Amino acid sequence: MDKMTKIPLLKEEYVLLQNFYEEFDRRILTIKGWSATIAIAAIGAGFYQSEYLWLFAAGASLAFWLLESFWKTFQYLHAPRIRIIEEAFRKDEFDGLAPLQIYDSWFDSQRKYRLQIWRCFSLAIVSFPHVVTLVIGVVLFVLQIMGVPLVQES
Repeated sequence: MDKMTKIPLLKEEYVLLQNFYEEFDRRILTIKGWSATIAIAAIGAGFYQSEYLWLFAAGASLAFWLLESFWKTFQYLHAPRIRIIEEAFRKDEFDGLAPLQIYDSWFDSQRKYRLQIWRCFSLAIVSFPHVVTLVIGVVLFVLQIMGVPLVQES
């Protein structure tokens, strides 16, 4: 394929990859919103219903944290291809670079970075607010079990 055909295709691929990348951020914000809503509601209800709701809040936070880690990993698996295309445009070198390789590049990245989910799990941008509500839920539950009065009886 000649350079004049390849460049517009790589440009289209790059724009599509950037859109994918940004769409993952929108989904991640939705996950964070659901996590915070459910955990905070369960923590609040735990004061009036059952201390086990605090464990539910902690468990829900952990589940959403893990889900967000998967999504962030899926997002990051597009980054190597984005970098390759950017480098080709920066250096104006397109030899050996085939356009329209989103599917193959994603799976190549997935094979190369198998355990990246645990790296994403520990990122501050991923762990917040999940770690906060998880800790609050566990601490409240432990304090209740230890007999510390948390709710003023009427």
